[in-house]
Amino acid sequence: MGISADGSFITLHECFETESKMSIPGFLTSSFYANRIFVGAHFTKKEDVKFRQLDVHYSNLNEWVNIYGFKHQPPSDERGTAVSYAIPEPVEASLDNFKLSIVFKAKTSVKPEEVAIKQKTYIRIAYTEEKPLDECLKMIYHIGNFLTFAVGEPVYPLSVEGITKANKQKNNDKEFYPPVKIFQISPYLPRQPKTISPYNMFLPFKDISDVFRDVIKAWFGKMEQLEPVYDLYFGAFYNPHIYLQHQFSNLIQAVEAYHRRTMKNYELPEEEHAKRLEEIIKATPSEHKEWLKNKLAYSNEPTLRRRLKDIFGMLGILSKEIYSDEDQFISKVVDTRNYLTHHDEKLKEKAAQGQELYDLAKELEKLLKMCMLKELGFDQDQIKTLIYRNSAEPNKN
Repeated sequence: MGISADGSFITLHECFETESKMSIPGFLTSSFYANRIFVGAHFTKKEDVKFRQLDVHYSNLNEWVNIYGFKHQPPSDERGTAVSYAIPEPVEASLDNFKLSIVFKAKTSVKPEEVAIKQKTYIRIAYTEEKPLDECLKMIYHIGNFLTFAVGEPVYPLSVEGITKANKQKNNDKEFYPPVKIFQISPYLPRQPKTISPYNMFLPFKDISDVFRDVIKAWFGKMEQLEPVYDLYFGAFYNPHIYLQHQFSNLIQAVEAYHRRTMKNYELPEEEHAKRLEEIIKATPSEHKEWLKNKLAYSNEPTLRRRLKDIFGMLGILSKEIYSDEDQFISKVVDTRNYLTHHDEKLKEKAAQGQELYDLAKELEKLLKMCMLKELGFDQDQIKTLIYRNSAEPNKN
């Protein structure tokens, strides 16, 4: 803990000393590495770091929401113009133990020669009671994933402020809680995040403004069920420099995880499969029984081909309109996955490589988007509109 040059309280979190020097005439200086820095409060223990409200400004959040409070009245003559500003009303969605809102803040600078008003959009997370730091950071991550899905490009938290009881202050017997700034190391944050026009986004806010609350509730309502799918899907977004083969493998695993979490994850009912295994094991020489048991441990799970067919069946006529030849697409995905997993030379000619592998990965990404849109409550016509609008060649496969 310490105090900055401007008098702000500072807490270094998860830090260690990297360098210590004694200079003449005898001043000791030290350098520290910290995963997080809290500016505005002192926390004595890790358990004390709790927040009841967070305001997060993400990259491309201004553009995604695309709501501004400015009104411009064209000049009636050559001598002037009229610009007015009012902070837009927040958009709120209440969930089980927290409220998620889109809020707007503005800073004004007035000089004799100019007046400047700059608006920023924030996601506000308001809990019913204070939550530990890890839970808060996880929430920031999940909201970032939703925005990444909607924007179609990686989204990063650029600034975070939290309200905590640890920073309670009094003024004229009135309690107030100045916000605490939270700085965190992000290994994937580019120096200059790319700005995306709302017209180039996959799912801009205007498309869901009327059902924002329902979409957010669906996203978090299925978080526990679909978290493995989200983690695998967004892993490729936030780490675009991994090899194309690994991106493809991530997407395949996401497809398998989606099927496992939402559909029947067996070929035979458990009792029938157990009976089948028993008959097979009985007919096996005793010295091979244990080996065979291990090999057959997951033998009742559907194959990748079966999983893909089930997903296409779930999507119904929609998948037939998006994919002109489902069987060809499924075979190419299965052959490519098998080759990249086993590196069997017999499959090399059938597997996608180079540009074809890139295109196949994009088609898998499209398939996952369709699945996630369905989970968020979009109907087939809405999904088709979004997929066609964001695909240069919708019937490529």
